[in-house]
This record gives sequence, C-alpha cells and structure tokens, in this order.
Amino acid sequence: MKKKTTIAIINHSFQMEYYARRWQLFAESHPDTEVYLLTPSKYSWYKNKAYTFGKSFDMEGNDIDNKNYHIRTFKIEYVKYLGYKSKDFATIFKDIDVDVIYMIGGHNTYELAQVLNVRDSVVPSAKVIGFSMRGPALTLRIKRDKCNIIKWVARRVLYFKQKQIQDYIYAHIDAFLCHYPDAVTCFKNEGYNGPIYMQTQVGVNKEWFHEDAAYRSEIRNKYGIADSTYVFGSATRFTRDKGVDEILRSLPADGDWKYLMMGSGNDEELQRLKDIIKERNIEDKVIVTGFIDWLDMAKYWNAVDCAIHVPLTTPTWEETFSLAAIQPQIMKKPVIGDTSGSVPYQIGFDEMIVPEGAVSALSQKMQWVLNNKDAARKVGEKMYIRTLNSFEVQHLNDLFYRTIVEDIIPGKYDSSKFDMAN
Repeated sequence: MKKKTTIAIINHSFQMEYYARRWQLFAESHPDTEVYLLTPSKYSWYKNKAYTFGKSFDMEGNDIDNKNYHIRTFKIEYVKYLGYKSKDFATIFKDIDVDVIYMIGGHNTYELAQVLNVRDSVVPSAKVIGFSMRGPALTLRIKRDKCNIIKWVARRVLYFKQKQIQDYIYAHIDAFLCHYPDAVTCFKNEGYNGPIYMQTQVGVNKEWFHEDAAYRSEIRNKYGIADSTYVFGSATRFTRDKGVDEILRSLPADGDWKYLMMGSGNDEELQRLKDIIKERNIEDKVIVTGFIDWLDMAKYWNAVDCAIHVPLTTPTWEETFSLAAIQPQIMKKPVIGDTSGSVPYQIGFDEMIVPEGAVSALSQKMQWVLNNKDAARKVGEKMYIRTLNSFEVQHLNDLFYRTIVEDIIPGKYDSSKFDMAN
C-alpha cells in the first residue's frame, strides 16, 4: 500500500479552530495526505497588542487525531529577540515520518533555522518550505536612526546574528511562500534564488464569510440603521498607519449614510479620532463598535454596503495582506483601497484604488459610490469572483496540494503556479 504524503505544518495559531479549520478542510479534500498541525502546548497571545485585540491571554494546545487530520503540541523555549526553539521537533518529525515540513512564520527566525537543522539530522529526505508575511519594512538591515552607543552596538550585534540565521535558512530551505509581489522582490534583493510562490496563508473561508440577510438585519437593528441607509465600513486597529484618520476626513458632508468604524485602539488613539469626528460634526453618522471577535466579523461585514481599507506606509511598516480587504470582497462588497503595500494586489481593480493618503481622492470615490450604488454593487460582484478564485481557503488548499505533490517533493519549480491570483 502506497504511503500517504505526510505534511507537518507549524504555527502557534493552530491552538484556535479559526486558523486550524483551513487545514482540516485540506485533509478532508486530500485523503491521500496525513496532515499534522504542530502548535505550542502553551503560547502567549496578543501580549503587546492587547488594546487592539481586546485582551491578552495564554492558550494551551490540545492533541487531536481524526482520520488523516492531527494536531500535535510541542514545548517551546524562547530565544530572546530571535524566536523560539523546541526539543520536541526531532521526536515528532521522526515519529510521523514526515515528508514535507511547512513553517508558517518569519523568513529569518531561529525556529525555522532549527527546523532545517533537525530535518538534516533526523529526516534528511523531507522537504522544508517556509512562509513569511514580510514586506520591505521587514527586510533585514541595520537601522540608522539615532540612539545611544549601547543601543547602537546591541542593534548591530543583533543584525549580524539575524543575518547569520537568514543566510543559513536561504542556503538550506527548499522553497518559500509569501503574500504579494513586494515580498518576492525582497527575497530576490537579499540573494535568495530558490523557488518562491505567492500563496497567502491569510485566506478567507466562505463557510463563515458569505451573504446572510439575517446577519445584516441583526447588526443594523443593533445600531438603529435603517434598511435604506448606505453603510461604509472599515475594520482595523486605530493607529495612524491604518488610515482611519483619512477615512473620517473623507466621509461625505451629508446624505443618508453611516460609517461603521470597527476596531479599537488605546485611549489616546480613540480620542484623536473622536476629535476628528467632532470637528467634522458627524457624531450622528459614525458608529464606533469597539473590538469585534474574529467569527463575528461576518455579521458586521453583512451590514456594510462598501468597505474602505486605506493604510499608510511608514519607514517600519507596510500592509502585507489584510483580512479587512478580502473578507468584504468575498461577501460581494465593493472595497475602496489605496496604493499602499499589498492593497492594490488584493483588490485587483484599479477603478477602486486611490493614491495613498489622498483625502480628496478618497472623498470623491466615496461620493461616486453613493451616487452610483448599482455600479458599485457590480464592482463588488467582480471582487467576489476574484477573491473566490484567488484567496478563498479551498482554492488555496488545492493550489498548495499541487505545489507540494507536483513541485516540492519531486524538487521541481513550475513558474505557472507562481501567483495564486492567476
């Protein structure tokens, strides 16, 4: 009997069903594989971003065995500034007789380097691929901003340590997956010449995100929004780089509309936005929802007629792939985006893109949507087709399977599968 292809996928997020579900669907669709999700037995979630995600908490993983779908937990030890390591990798890889190891995380982390080292020692025939959410802001470089001599030395020591890890990874890994074109450019500029595929891990599951009239009514009734009222919406943290300030300054002066401002921030950020709302005299138009749980987002996007996602690139951050763009798209909502980072790639239609930071252009686009609701709805239908065929998890699963079976295991590279959106 032919051995099934055993795939181990490593990430802390598999402690949550929301993230593990994609790979459960993968196992169901591809019974010729054995899928093992490897996740830490304990992990601290949102430690530095509690105000954005509602709270911080420690989670514990649980082992699961269900036909060809499994979850295995491992203990971790943190390596300061570099990532983590685990003594359990060798035992697990050998025990499951792994064929492909997929590490979802950074492209230059300590844990990815350790996985490659353990692979070479324990299961040398196995292939290792990595996924990185990187963009230009995450390119390894020596920071040149001013600091005292102690920090200056510390940063350069850390740089050379990370560079050493990155060089080792680039020399030993079999392939990388990433989000969008700028990430590919970063890899190539750093000298990585191996196989690269644009296959995002931040997909959208149509099981949860789809049109639902009951959800639409529930959320609109909750906030007293009439059926006839046109609703703009955004979902993001309230930091300046996410562009909420620009949205508030671009909203129409009058008309039958509301703006569902989904997300949260610290007290200072929230006050800044409230000041803009008061300055523009649109207190009765803007609804601040606060933090919304992952699975409840489907309800809220149903209540929206047009989504807006206009982040701002900074020297240390760039949008690399946002759920706030693709979740409303798969629910047939038109999305107004800007030229920052991955946004044009995600949206895919130039007529809905405005220049980054351009309040006037954004205002005009919102007004066009209000004046051309039928045309905007048709754009939303086009976006639905694009997202379904590019970023929906079952599409991603099928593409990942082909990549593994046809390319990674035999050691080939089919450039026709390079871009998931094509």
